[in-house]
Amino acid sequence: MAYRSSLGKKMLCPIVAIIALGLAVVLVVFHLNARNVVQQALTKRLQREAHLTARLLDNWVQARMTDLVNWSEQEVLTEALVESGYYGKSAIQGATAFFDSVQKGYPYFDSIFLANARGEVIASSSNDYPLSNIIVLADRPYFKEAMQGKTVVSEVLVSRLAGNRIFTITTPIAVKKQFVGVISVVVDFAQFQALFLDEFRLKQYGYAFLTDKRQRVMASSGDNEIPLSDPKNADFLQRIAASDSGLFIHRLDGKETLTAFQHLHWADWSFNINQSLDDTLQPLARIAQVSAVGAVVVLFCISWFIIHLFRALIAMRLHDMLKVIGDIKIGQFAQRIPQPPVRADEITELTDSFNGMIEQLEHTLKTLHGEIEVRKNAEAVLADHQDNLEKIIEQRGAELKKEILERQRAEERLVRAEKLEMIGALAGGVAHDLNNILSGIVSYPDLLLLKLPPDSPLARPLRTIKESGEKAAAIVQDLLTLARRGVTVKTPVNLNELIEAYLRSPEFAMLRANHPGVRVTTDCSPDLFHVLGSPVHLSKTVMNLVINAAEAMEHGGLIRIATENRYVDNSLRLYEKIGQGEYVVLEVADQGSGIKPEDIDKIFEPFYTSKKMGKSGTGLGMAVVWGTVKDHLGYVNCESRVGVGSTFTIYLPVTSQVYQRQMQESSLEDCRGQGEHILVVDDVEEQREIAAAILLELGYRVTTAASGEEAVMLARRERFDLLLLDMILGEGLDGLDAYRAILVHAPGQRAIITSGFSETERIAEAMRLGVGQYIKKPYMIAKLGRAIREELEKS
Repeated sequence: MAYRSSLGKKMLCPIVAIIALGLAVVLVVFHLNARNVVQQALTKRLQREAHLTARLLDNWVQARMTDLVNWSEQEVLTEALVESGYYGKSAIQGATAFFDSVQKGYPYFDSIFLANARGEVIASSSNDYPLSNIIVLADRPYFKEAMQGKTVVSEVLVSRLAGNRIFTITTPIAVKKQFVGVISVVVDFAQFQALFLDEFRLKQYGYAFLTDKRQRVMASSGDNEIPLSDPKNADFLQRIAASDSGLFIHRLDGKETLTAFQHLHWADWSFNINQSLDDTLQPLARIAQVSAVGAVVVLFCISWFIIHLFRALIAMRLHDMLKVIGDIKIGQFAQRIPQPPVRADEITELTDSFNGMIEQLEHTLKTLHGEIEVRKNAEAVLADHQDNLEKIIEQRGAELKKEILERQRAEERLVRAEKLEMIGALAGGVAHDLNNILSGIVSYPDLLLLKLPPDSPLARPLRTIKESGEKAAAIVQDLLTLARRGVTVKTPVNLNELIEAYLRSPEFAMLRANHPGVRVTTDCSPDLFHVLGSPVHLSKTVMNLVINAAEAMEHGGLIRIATENRYVDNSLRLYEKIGQGEYVVLEVADQGSGIKPEDIDKIFEPFYTSKKMGKSGTGLGMAVVWGTVKDHLGYVNCESRVGVGSTFTIYLPVTSQVYQRQMQESSLEDCRGQGEHILVVDDVEEQREIAAAILLELGYRVTTAASGEEAVMLARRERFDLLLLDMILGEGLDGLDAYRAILVHAPGQRAIITSGFSETERIAEAMRLGVGQYIKKPYMIAKLGRAIREELEKS
């Protein structure tokens, strides 16, 4: 037992210590890595949120400045400032009416007012606190800056009349470069705060707040403006004011806090986000504690298992060997070391050798005893037969030599036989496996097809086996696609036909068999345009997207395949930037497990997969989709939510030849005009040309405008029977603003709104103002013609 105890300490203690050290290192590295990953992800998210929200604030302020500049050009405002007497009063009434009509569209405006060069308010929107003849702005800093020709955003102030917090946006009005007054809007700061900070009230362990150039905390989603403004936080606020943007870590209220900030361009404000690192990383500490307890339990289990395994496989067997050796010491050669029912190992070989040595020793002793007895008899005979002694000795020596030689040869034959047996078993096994594989894949399908009649029910499965072997070459094609060798076949392709062909294919049937819980629906546009490309590559793209969707739904669900024609007015930035133009859009949506946000940028990398090994192919599927779309000059977008599902959207450019042919094939009989004059407003030259060509073909007179401002100018000179007005017009007035301006000079003007995007609130607002219909791009000649006829024929 002393031997076993000593051996156990020498072997088991280092092993357990190494395992414990390894577990500790893994836990520490895992915890540090997890903490670093979480902190990096939080840093990127806060920087992005601060930048995006600050840009949103800047865009909002800039838009209101632009509105003021546009309103300042109204003649009625200039007349109210420069005219006197009856005309001046009439102009002031017109300005008030104008302010009232404008304020209806801006619920967050407290009021809009007009002040002359002395700072006296002469007209304002109607509200509970009329400003005319009450407020004088001459002492206001923003009024003084506006007198210098600047559009100014004031500090956050307390209203003199209502007592609520407000800020103003003011722009000067000049006549012949001579300052005559200002137009200002008063923004309710509470509503402004609700627009941009309320969504941050749901932020866990963090909040957003606004500061101004004097390092004052103006608002906070955490309702903690007073604690943040405490003088002990002065250094923290100074760091925010010291640079335009940034991110730093500091201690705030006894906690390590991460602060991201971004200064605004159009106002002296800064948008800031605070996030408590201690609270955010607290779950990692709990995970570390649980992991440490689990590691101790695992270490105990492993140690217990190793101790018992060592005792069963080594210590007990050595103990049995020592017992037999003790018996041999006292001359008991009948004992043997027992063999436990385990697989052969080194101790088993040692036991076999030791038992063989005992048997050999016992046999040798018996032989020696016999020889001794013979020698005694020989010596007795020797006395009588001394002459025959040399002969007897020689004979006996020869016999012993022969016996030893035979024993050596027997041992050599045994060793050689064992080696040959091992080599033969290895060679036989390899040959057997290779023959089975090669026969099954290469030989058997062709041999069996030759022996079967053509109408045999087994012929189709055998051909499928043969085709499956041939499809191994498709992996090479996948690699060529990844290498971006390009698509060599370019023909007009209709995606609807490829989808229908795939849904009838054996590959789809096999997918349905492997995923019985998956259902597939289609929503394909019947008038889908053609694209120019390779049918084989595009068909494989559809197949890969459907397979990827099915494999993401382990418990079944719905896969939706949809196609449509879509026109992109301006460049979209989704997963990647999508250029302006006409596209055929393929959309494949699933209800699977979704993709983690940190993994979304990796899904198109070769050999990347988040599925179980052996259930996701080669890992090239999405990489092949990416390569194929790029070869077709298209774009890919991926939207995914964990636990909800993923949607992959493919944008492929329309081929112009087929598009023109489809236009020519459209019916024109019910869409022809009678010479009516139509104004086409679109900032894209190609779209103006397409619309003009369609309308001229239908018998209308056409005038085109490249901007909202140009359309307003043309509408002042001439009355048009109908406007074909694009909603997105680049910089300047959009479709809604242009239509509002045209209605001032042409009340009741008929119009149709077009856009490449889905219907928005601004489109709905335009239709409330009098726009008849909304048409989604790209233009379909029959649809456009019918819409125009319906609008012109309205009473």
